[in-house]
Amino acid sequence: MKRIVCLLLLLSIFSSCGNNRSKEKAAEDKIKDSGTVSQVVGIGKIEPESDIVQLSSPVNGIVQKILKKENDSVSVGTPILELDHKLEDGKVRQLVTETNTQADQIKVDEASVGEFEAKFSNAVAEVQRLQRLLAQGAETQQAVDDATTTLKSYQSNLKRLQAGVAVSKSKLEQTKAALHVAEIERDQKIIKSPVDGKLLEISTLIGSSIDTRQSFGQISPLGKTIAICEIDEMYADRVLVGQRAWIRNVGSPDTLSTGTVYLALSFLQKKSLFTDQSGEKQDRRVRTIKIMLDQPDRLLLNARVECVVDISGNLKK
Repeated sequence: MKRIVCLLLLLSIFSSCGNNRSKEKAAEDKIKDSGTVSQVVGIGKIEPESDIVQLSSPVNGIVQKILKKENDSVSVGTPILELDHKLEDGKVRQLVTETNTQADQIKVDEASVGEFEAKFSNAVAEVQRLQRLLAQGAETQQAVDDATTTLKSYQSNLKRLQAGVAVSKSKLEQTKAALHVAEIERDQKIIKSPVDGKLLEISTLIGSSIDTRQSFGQISPLGKTIAICEIDEMYADRVLVGQRAWIRNVGSPDTLSTGTVYLALSFLQKKSLFTDQSGEKQDRRVRTIKIMLDQPDRLLLNARVECVVDISGNLKK
């Protein structure tokens, strides 16, 4: 009986060792097979090279006009929509009037300065003439004193008028600065395109309220179209800049576009594309790459795609 038990134990040990060797052999074979992989597939999405621009307003307001619609081409500075700006228009008109009034007042003050400058110059000449006559005994001291008093009066009035001109000019500059601020406040109610491109979406209506915390539209900037893809960390180090790639719909064998890898980030990160929840746990990390597309016309922006990267060139090295 004891011999039978011993034999069974030995058979169990040998069987266990054989299974472990089989598992190790399978793992080694898997590693060897992975070395012959010629293509790597990642999940990605289609975007403009410069990324989609989210439109927002620098100020709160009520939409008064919508000047562009989806798929319209826009250039830098093209008005897209206007918020109600009647109050800002009123401020601008008021400050324009004040600016013009102050500019006219400066002209009047400067004319008065010119008049007293002429009187002061004549008074100086008169005092000098009377002083010469007084020295010759042909004029009295009283006449010289009276002329000197008149001269001082003109000089005092001239300084007062010159100071008034300086004050008027200062007020004019202040009003111009206030006008500039008012124009900026008015212009902020006219939302303009920050880039050249195509308007993808307008998500507001006339009469709706928008504020600085919400986006009301999207613009696709002019430029090339790319695919941003995430490659699993198992093959991340095999993807290199310059490798060829194919773009296809998820689960489809049909190629929508070819392209070339032009950027591969130098670090691994959590999966971010099409993640359903912001706090979703990810067991594996990915490497983000960017592919310049050769035939982007068949692809919709923000479309979810598969990116197949040819890494067979690595095997030949």
